[in-house]
Amino acid sequence: MIRGCSKINLEKPGENVEVVNIESIITFDLEEIITKYDQQLFQSLREKDYLSCENYLSDFCFELLDMVEEEQVFVARIFFVSVITDIIRVHNRKNLLHPRTLSAAYAIISKVEKWENISEFLLHIPWFIERLKEDIIADQLLFEGSIHVEKALQLIHYNLAENILSVRWLAEQLQITTAHLTNLFKLQLGETVSSYIMKRKMNEITFELTYTNRPLQEIREKYGFMNHSNFIQQFKKYNGMTPLKYQQKKYDY
Repeated sequence: MIRGCSKINLEKPGENVEVVNIESIITFDLEEIITKYDQQLFQSLREKDYLSCENYLSDFCFELLDMVEEEQVFVARIFFVSVITDIIRVHNRKNLLHPRTLSAAYAIISKVEKWENISEFLLHIPWFIERLKEDIIADQLLFEGSIHVEKALQLIHYNLAENILSVRWLAEQLQITTAHLTNLFKLQLGETVSSYIMKRKMNEITFELTYTNRPLQEIREKYGFMNHSNFIQQFKKYNGMTPLKYQQKKYDY
């Protein structure tokens, strides 16, 4: 997260965003504490041990209690934001950064910046970790996994709306057997290739239903769902409601 970086800058096009100087943190004599929690937290994120992540963030906040309130908030805010920006960097380095992820990152950071005291940071830790889990990390790896899995994830990312995308096609591109590819996915992602592809497609469809005005039929057909009944069944399985109810819910807001 803060390792090896002098600045963190997460910027929206057309906006002036304050650059966070890590040197400012060091002036509080917290370099050793930050480094310790930075390493522990990121290791737990890599392992998807989210309960430990909550505990480390709580412990970090308690370490700040001897500081004046303004300094507590300043350091906590920088640390929480750095968690997000570091995950974004991992996705970007792997060429797997999606606009949906950036949008979620901006939304989370916006909320973090509104917390006015250390108690708010502590109270929101479960929410913060849940948002990292669901919206920022999602189904991606935060470590360098098997080269075959890494390449497969990129192929899926760039061919999600293509008719060629299948387990067999992926295995052929990687020059390995479908069984080997499936075993690698189960080992590193805890699910099959097919289930991962289906989940990614549903995520893309949900994203388009939320942020575009394209007709539902056009969106579902784009991702290979020609049978409307089957599509509704799959959508409900992943979102807990039909596409129509999802759209109605969106407009309610």
